[in-house]
Amino acid sequence: MDYYVGDRRCGCKGPMEPIAIWVRRGGEWAIIHRCQACGAVCSNRIAGDDNELSLLSLAVRPLAQPAFPLDRFGATHEKG
Repeated sequence: MDYYVGDRRCGCKGPMEPIAIWVRRGGEWAIIHRCQACGAVCSNRIAGDDNELSLLSLAVRPLAQPAFPLDRFGATHEKG
């Protein structure tokens, strides 16, 4: 339970940033949060009043901002 929106009750009381979505067993979505102060990572179930567009934005973030350059796909590596 949050005391106020976004607090996620981190032990150090630092602000929590939503960084990803994951799907739990059974299909339930959860938001992954990282504390901006101590770096702790936790997950929380989505709530009925969570903004659907924001949830989808988090879910597609790895596709929109991949961790590696996409121009490497399709490149041929010549030996020799």
